[in-house]
Amino acid sequence: MPPKTRRKLNPSSSKKSNVPNNQSQVQPSKFGIQHFFERHSQNALLASQKLNHLSSPPAPPSATPPTNPIPLSPSKSNAASNGAVSVSPNPNLHSHSSPATEAADEVSPLVSKSTSLKRFNFSPGMLIKQSQDDGGDEVTWKISPVNERLLAVSKHTPVLPDSSKHNSFLIHQCSQTKGINTAAKFDKWLSSPSPKGKADKKPLLQANRFGLKRLNPFQDKEVGDSIADENTCLSSRQTPFCTPPSLPYCPDKLANGVASHPLGLKQHKKALLELLDQVEDVISVEDFVSSESEPYSSKAQEGMSKEIPVTADSIGNDVSMGTTNKVSGTSSNGYFLVLEVSEKQTFPESGGSQWPYKVLRLVNEKSGEERAVYLWEECVIAPGDTVNVIGEFDEEGKCNVDHENNFLIVHPDILVSGTRVAGSFSCPRRTVLDERLRCNEHSTAALIGTLLHQIFQAGLVKESPTVHFLEEYARIVLQKNMESLYACGVNEHEIYKTLTEAIPKLVNWIGLFKDTQEPQVPTVDFGSDNGAKKVEVLEVIDIEELAWAPKYGLKGMIDVSVRVKVDSGGKGHEKIMPLEFKTGKMANGQASAEHCAQVILYSLLMSERYLKHIDSGLLYYLQSDQTQGIIVRRSDLVGLIMRRNELAHDILKALTTQQLPPMLQIPSMCKGCRHLDVCTLYHKAFGGNTESSGLGDIFDSHVHHFSNAHGVFLRHWDQLIDLEAREMQLAKKEIWRSHNHKNENSTGCLSSLVLDELPQQESHKENRFIYHFVCRYSPTNNLSGSDRNSISAASSLTKDLDCSLKSGDYVILSTESGHQFVATGIIVELSPDRVSVSFSKGLRLPGGNLSSMREKLLQEVWRIDKDEIMTSFSVMRFNLIQMFLDNEQSSHLRKMIVDLAAPRFDSGCIFSQDPAISYIWSKKSLNDDQRRAILKILTAKDYALILGMPGTGKTSTMVHAVKALLMRGASILLTSYTNSAVDNLLIKLKSQGIDFVRIGRHESVHEEIKGHCFSGMNINSVEEIKLKFDQVKVVAVTCLGITSPLLSGKKFDVCIIDEAGQTTLPVSLGPLMFSSTFVLVGDHYQLPPLIQSTEAREKGMGISLFCRLSEAHSHAIAPLQSQYRMCQSIMELSNALIYGDRLRCGSPEIANAKLKFTKPISCSSWLKIVLNPSEPVIFVNTDMLPALEARDQKTVNNPMEAYIIAEITDGLVNNGIEGKDIGIITPYNSQASFIRHTCKASVETHTIDRYQGRDKDCILVSFVRSNVNPRSCSASLLADWHRINVALTRPKKKLIMVGSWRTLSKVPMLKLLIDKIDEQSVILSLSNDDFNHQTLALQRCSWSQIR
Repeated sequence: MPPKTRRKLNPSSSKKSNVPNNQSQVQPSKFGIQHFFERHSQNALLASQKLNHLSSPPAPPSATPPTNPIPLSPSKSNAASNGAVSVSPNPNLHSHSSPATEAADEVSPLVSKSTSLKRFNFSPGMLIKQSQDDGGDEVTWKISPVNERLLAVSKHTPVLPDSSKHNSFLIHQCSQTKGINTAAKFDKWLSSPSPKGKADKKPLLQANRFGLKRLNPFQDKEVGDSIADENTCLSSRQTPFCTPPSLPYCPDKLANGVASHPLGLKQHKKALLELLDQVEDVISVEDFVSSESEPYSSKAQEGMSKEIPVTADSIGNDVSMGTTNKVSGTSSNGYFLVLEVSEKQTFPESGGSQWPYKVLRLVNEKSGEERAVYLWEECVIAPGDTVNVIGEFDEEGKCNVDHENNFLIVHPDILVSGTRVAGSFSCPRRTVLDERLRCNEHSTAALIGTLLHQIFQAGLVKESPTVHFLEEYARIVLQKNMESLYACGVNEHEIYKTLTEAIPKLVNWIGLFKDTQEPQVPTVDFGSDNGAKKVEVLEVIDIEELAWAPKYGLKGMIDVSVRVKVDSGGKGHEKIMPLEFKTGKMANGQASAEHCAQVILYSLLMSERYLKHIDSGLLYYLQSDQTQGIIVRRSDLVGLIMRRNELAHDILKALTTQQLPPMLQIPSMCKGCRHLDVCTLYHKAFGGNTESSGLGDIFDSHVHHFSNAHGVFLRHWDQLIDLEAREMQLAKKEIWRSHNHKNENSTGCLSSLVLDELPQQESHKENRFIYHFVCRYSPTNNLSGSDRNSISAASSLTKDLDCSLKSGDYVILSTESGHQFVATGIIVELSPDRVSVSFSKGLRLPGGNLSSMREKLLQEVWRIDKDEIMTSFSVMRFNLIQMFLDNEQSSHLRKMIVDLAAPRFDSGCIFSQDPAISYIWSKKSLNDDQRRAILKILTAKDYALILGMPGTGKTSTMVHAVKALLMRGASILLTSYTNSAVDNLLIKLKSQGIDFVRIGRHESVHEEIKGHCFSGMNINSVEEIKLKFDQVKVVAVTCLGITSPLLSGKKFDVCIIDEAGQTTLPVSLGPLMFSSTFVLVGDHYQLPPLIQSTEAREKGMGISLFCRLSEAHSHAIAPLQSQYRMCQSIMELSNALIYGDRLRCGSPEIANAKLKFTKPISCSSWLKIVLNPSEPVIFVNTDMLPALEARDQKTVNNPMEAYIIAEITDGLVNNGIEGKDIGIITPYNSQASFIRHTCKASVETHTIDRYQGRDKDCILVSFVRSNVNPRSCSASLLADWHRINVALTRPKKKLIMVGSWRTLSKVPMLKLLIDKIDEQSVILSLSNDDFNHQTLALQRCSWSQIR
């Protein structure tokens, strides 16, 4: 039976009930999430009222109150209040609803559909995000909905009883002894909290956007044997950090008790689990009639671990952290959600003082079990926060966290640099700004320090280095850092002289500590209590070692990791410890405290990384030639963890509320701060004034130009950047959560990899190491890389490569078995059988020795994750705030972009003797649109906008525009968001004989362009760089690459941004700071900027600068309307739907182009209709076939459509169309993967997003979505008209679309498309008689397995 070809289909089959089957029993009211939380919270409240007794909290170690207690700080002294204070969530988030609001909350799911409210399957803490694998509708939760309801539940549970008044929080004054070592001389400012006023108790509920599931990297196994500790009161050394003492109290005199009876605890847990179960059962995906897919859950595999308690033995003794065989109670395993925070006090003894503490009610995010933590230390914490408890819970589910026992890590997913923590005591606001902004400052002193670090590290790894060796290596180091020398404006000869003056000291230190003989072993002072000890460096384990410890919420880069022999009193012990190198002299006061803090935190990071106890470290000061020993005392460690918690809170608060810590208000310090400009601008933008700044005229002089309108713009875009950054932070955190099991749906990782071979030589002159990974293959695991079965490995890896990773991506390499972070690198090649990654140094596993490292690396199973670079957001924030500085360039940009002043154009006669004008009119290859566009650029005084519609030759136009500008002697900065767009333009410039300089990573640059990079030139001096820039007028770089030191201080006459319609406004601002006139080239009718956060997109972050300016000033636009890609029939689709008939074919040949087969068409009847060259556009309808979409958790694909696409592709290839001329497009990654494995022919198959800027003679489109009873299909990927426009404008001669007419007609945009096709082209409805899908599927499956 011939296939049914019709101009208009009977839509009766698509007019069935829109109500999914699983809604037939839904009641019209009281059937939402809130109802279940209210019902269960009421049950829990009634049950708890039957409990008449409460248990006492566990007793922390007692201590004697000080004779003269000193308040911790005035602000915290006033923080005490009467009774038990229950810290509740933000009232704005949980305000009482009006009757109308309550009625609206109870509307049934059927009614709510009219208000576009969607409901989803979710697990606790899950955040819903649309991706190219998501088949559902798009929904935004500002915070995790379950977390918010859990907080509501906590309101109805029994409130912990009030306690009597308590006095201000007190801290013991440490006694001081004479002769304290320099390491112990810390200023008093370190003994008090940071100058931020009263602790902010406002809950940062948005923290839970960072996710809730967590997988402990080492299953929370406590490492080490002991940490040296001293009692705070009796120590002979004053603790340098804010470390409140253990609080004295009598456990039998606690006011009214604080904890619920275990029965009550169990009942609350049971009610909570029942609640979560029913929530997941009721809330279902209503996008279509759901298949039997399970609700998405990001549960990590729960490992069995034993948490080691941290307890103090006695005064002056070490704190035991050793492994015990027997544990009473349960250890912490995973993150906890804070449900409730209650502030309590101890009951005072006669004449004694009350001591405040906090009771935290927690729920385990994996198991749902409730726990209680008694916190005896000052900590900023609120309901909704996520914490990690490092310690042991007793049998009643309680854990003490105090000065001597255990740790509480707040917001552990925020990995804070150890350097940031150490430097945050003086001004937390400066540290948060350091974290949020990436500045372009280049300091000569900092550069010299970096160079000396590299020379010192080279000497350490060299066997018996000499002065001559290090002097020669200094030349190599200078050559590697020539760009930074250029940025600092210094001469390499001057810097070389400075370096060589320091080299003798370095050689002497290495000879003294590393290559010494027994009698001459040097001594190092470890403090008055530990005295001098002989220290010998036995081995340099690693240099510049990156260490991440999600368990502690810390990260850092350790200068040198060494194995040393420490001899004290005739007893020698081998230890691993960090060696921190400082190029200055031994510091005092604040600097000394910061340096000691760095070493202490690095010791903690190494303990976690090496799974060994590390209780000390070394500090070497080059200028004073002194070496200092640092002992890790628990009192210091607790203080630093507290500071880390405060800093994490400040960073998160800035990310979620845009509120920075208070200004320091000390003019003498602030006026020399590197952030003075931006600090004052932020202060005024968020409501501050001269009085509140505390800086007087200094403040006014920096913000006098800043208007209220400027403040609105800055606040708006600052919030949008943070929304997107939080989404990326969530993605990055998932690296650690899903590490113990392969996430089949993850598109940003490759797992189960093994090394194919180890690099034999370094890559290029940048001294990078390239490693090749292949997929693990079980039968040959014991073979070397070269002996593995390449066919099997290639097949498996090819499947894994169906992800979003691509060449040039930053990635994180870690071990799959032990969840150990190893290194960061850059993908340099992706092939069907392997992935190649470039690293800055050779790979090394922690703890191994060099002799066995090669074998360990080859035997290890690896995982590669995409590293969501957060630095791009710091660049965006920096670009944004730079526009509001008080200088001429910033003022001009503000006027154009913020105030939207009309751009100016030269109105003089263009028929002058200008050689550029003459050149444009003489070029016969340019059409009238292109000439007008180039003239618009040449006459622009402020900016010009070039609207490059599909196929209109915008790249060629830009090449001629660059040539015309060069004829005027203009200097040009060429930029685009992607490396490929920059290089495509440069390749055409190169063909025209135009010289240029390309700035960027060598691995990311196109092969034809690498010779124009400085890394590919023979540049040996700063003068040669200056000379090259003087000779070349064109410089090219990506928008985010403008932070390169080569651009420091550079100015250009014109900046041209290609793909401006796909570039966010904050990213576009960066290049514009380098020029007085700019040109934006793009098409805002195609793909907008890629925004992951739905909330940010809805609030306007998807509006590019190109779109903003084009809508404000249409006279600045020069449209390119003559296209040279699509034939007439294909062009008419996008013309009718998008461009309003403005597009036109550039020539009759283009309009009448048809697909040409080199062989006679020989195939089935339906396929002949599809392949008919006389029908450029055809839609294949699958409604009469069993072609429903298939769901697998959050992914969606359509096997039947994939088989049809594969059959059509084979027909094209078998009849003479080459595979390189065919392209397959689909909205979903999973469908693209399915099609790749189904097609026999080698055809480029990608998502719509990846096909932007590409074209093929023939394009096949698979729409995927198909349901029996579709309701309104509003999935964002199909409803996005930008994506549909891209798909329709990729083909030149033939467009074949495959999909369900019934389902797609529910999408307004696609209904218009189908109607247009029905009007002018062919709709082909396939039936079972036309398409034997079962036999075909079997054949395709067999072939895929063979391949």
